[in-house]
Amino acid sequence: MKPKIIAMIPVLLGSKRVKDKNLLLVNGWPLPSYVIKAVKAAEIFDEIYLNSENEIFKKLTKIESINFFKRNSSRGGSKCTMKNKSRNCQGRRCQVHDHFIADFLKKIKCDYIIQIHTTSPLLKPETIKAFVKKLTQDKYDSLFSIKKDYTEAFFNHNPINFIKGKKQPTQSLKPLQVISWALSGWKSQSFLNSYHKNDPDDPGPTFAGKMGLFPINKIEALDIDNWDDLFIAEACLAFQLRRNDKHRFYFNEDIKEVDSDVIRLINRDGVSRFNLSGFNQPHLNFKKIIKKMGPAPWTYPIIYTDRDQVCLIAQQPGGSCRKHYHVTKDEWWIIIKGEFKWNTPQKTIKAKEGDVVFLKKGTAHKIVCTSKKFGVRLACGARGMEHIYVK
Repeated sequence: MKPKIIAMIPVLLGSKRVKDKNLLLVNGWPLPSYVIKAVKAAEIFDEIYLNSENEIFKKLTKIESINFFKRNSSRGGSKCTMKNKSRNCQGRRCQVHDHFIADFLKKIKCDYIIQIHTTSPLLKPETIKAFVKKLTQDKYDSLFSIKKDYTEAFFNHNPINFIKGKKQPTQSLKPLQVISWALSGWKSQSFLNSYHKNDPDDPGPTFAGKMGLFPINKIEALDIDNWDDLFIAEACLAFQLRRNDKHRFYFNEDIKEVDSDVIRLINRDGVSRFNLSGFNQPHLNFKKIIKKMGPAPWTYPIIYTDRDQVCLIAQQPGGSCRKHYHVTKDEWWIIIKGEFKWNTPQKTIKAKEGDVVFLKKGTAHKIVCTSKKFGVRLACGARGMEHIYVK
């Protein structure tokens, strides 16, 4: 008979180092949504529960179409009074899962329970699925995700995994096996038996019975515990949007210089007038800006935010930029006035007013104004985008 496997995602409010982190919109999504989506995509659970004392998360479970289990605040919550051999809470805020898992299992019957923490938003569905299979097929009573650190480590000034008189290559060290609470799982009956067992020699219920370790990579093991962790997680989540980008670029002999200072590099391209006011306005008009700025050459930033850099660039006939490319972002342009051509290794692109030109990252290009009078293009890129100048 197929065992019943339940995913439980615990969520508490009241975190101190990152205030109420489970309510944070991380890259636009509520923090718990990342693991909820990964758990659903794993397609290995009979039921999925979000376990919280706060009703605000019930709304999230409706949005995500999973179950909500309301935890009593005195039973593994903000005013926990539960007591077992691992801890006596005495009315303090409790994050000890011994308490609330036991309470949960008394009401929600299953053969195995998998706990997934919201603070590891980079967990992948395939990792969760493999973890569950390891727990059930190898007949563990408890299983924990770990990250392996191949690094020389001390404890109380004593070396743990290396000899001070012998320098070893890092990859040959015995790795530290650091628990990541991203994933933990138990055979339900083993957990409950240990929880109720009044035996000081029994290490459970967390580390109950036959215990296993399940290595996961450092990215998935990331735990948001402070603001630095959150910064790293947000950066990783943003980078995942580029997961299909297989391009990797290297320094080579053709590179003459790299610059990202837009004022300096535009000046060196012969555009000496740079308007430093008027950008990020709710409403701008190209015709009015062109009239205000007058004869080319000039540059007028339209959007200049923490991520985006969009500029109007006006050039006289024959005016051009130096040959360069970008490796972190694609770039595109809209011709507002006149005509331009893009010289690239693959082809020459000629564009006139109203045209849009798009180049993939890594495409070297030199832009030349071919208008009889002056031309204006809207250049759309990233704030501080690197310009790699080549021969």
